[in-house]
Amino acid sequence: MERWIVFRVTRVYGTPPTHIPQAFITHSSRLAHDIAQARPVVSESQEGTPDLVVHSIALIGGLEAVMSRTFAAAVALLAVSIPSMAHAQINFEKSGYYVAMGDSVAAGEGAMPVTNGYAYQLYEQGTFGQKQQMDFANLAVRGGRSWEFRDQQVSQILCAEPAQRPTVVTITVGANDFLRGDNNIAGIALRVVEGIKILLYNGTPAVSSPVIDPVSNLPCRPLTNVTILVSNYLSIPHPIPAINTQLDMALRGFDQALRFILGQLPVPAGSRVAVVDVFHPSVDQNGLLLIEKRNGFNGPFDFEVHPTNAGHSFIARQFAAVWEGLQ
Repeated sequence: MERWIVFRVTRVYGTPPTHIPQAFITHSSRLAHDIAQARPVVSESQEGTPDLVVHSIALIGGLEAVMSRTFAAAVALLAVSIPSMAHAQINFEKSGYYVAMGDSVAAGEGAMPVTNGYAYQLYEQGTFGQKQQMDFANLAVRGGRSWEFRDQQVSQILCAEPAQRPTVVTITVGANDFLRGDNNIAGIALRVVEGIKILLYNGTPAVSSPVIDPVSNLPCRPLTNVTILVSNYLSIPHPIPAINTQLDMALRGFDQALRFILGQLPVPAGSRVAVVDVFHPSVDQNGLLLIEKRNGFNGPFDFEVHPTNAGHSFIARQFAAVWEGLQ
């Protein structure tokens, strides 16, 4: 019996560790005491034959239960007693909050993985501040248009009321509008600027239809001391000349309308608004869009407009350059 018990304990514990915490030794001593207190009861059956086998089996089952409970407790204590090899994580106090808004380009579509998108690169590279001191959120969605930006994403930013309000906002939105048949390029740019205006002036006479908090029924607070960077789009090198011309006109028209309308928006003291030009530097550049890659072009109206990994890095550099110019 004793040899059998030692064999089972050896199989459970295996090679002993080089350092055993005191708590583990204490539970091992209790295990030995529990085993010592267990005694097989020998009784006589009706035939007068010792019933040692039956009671030995019962004893083994009892010891198994004792060992199982004791071992589980010892392992739990061992896990918390041995110093962790992982680095301790510290919750740093945040002094900034970066929020990305817009469409699939801002969401990272085209990058592999999407968390290599330009917004994630800007956060990861610490463009707007050290990561330990920056909060980050990406509200951009695939298929998002100027409507969704102005009427939905803006209200999320204003009414969420986190302890640290946004200090930097990047925006890329508008292309889905004209790619889905809206030919009013000036109207698209106007909605983008209206969204920015609400971010800066909600609850003031400058906004006729303010964003209202659903609980208090009061206007949500506007952003203050914030830098808002809004971009145009990469040039789309469509292989069919006629379509390429139409796309080029739409992209150039959006850039011009965005700059003109945004230039009419007064910016509150302490805040800054700037356009990030990714269009003009990308003209005649190769490898920035998936339309140039395998399966990126399947027909005149079936083609990819999302940036490649290189394209997202290109956009991130343009945002970073504008940011640095504002410092």
